[in-house]
Amino acid sequence: MLGTLVAFMVANPAMSHALTAIPETAGVAAVLILLRSPRPEGVAALVVSTYYYGREAGQREHVLKHAGWDAVQAHLGAEFLYGWSLPNLQQWVAPTCAAWAVAAAIYLVRSRMARAAPPGAQLRRG
Repeated sequence: MLGTLVAFMVANPAMSHALTAIPETAGVAAVLILLRSPRPEGVAALVVSTYYYGREAGQREHVLKHAGWDAVQAHLGAEFLYGWSLPNLQQWVAPTCAAWAVAAAIYLVRSRMARAAPPGAQLRRG
């Protein structure tokens, strides 16, 4: 069973990134909710998306440096998606979509819970 899961994750990196982005986004959002951060769901999705963007951009920068580009050109090329392959683009877009979907779900649950709370419940918590 575990071997099959690992084989699936290796064979489908975009899907594995999306699946790992789900608990990452939920975890970051949970911490931000506990810290009473404004817009914790959106911030969590942005953090997770940025992480995966940086991961893929770092790989592209490495490839560009080995192709003979100087460091600044390679960095700028990777930052602006130059030289990204379709799989690398998918490995950033898939977890980004998953992160924003999780953020939307958390937002909906939290907003419905707030509407279901009895009047004055917000005042008593403070």
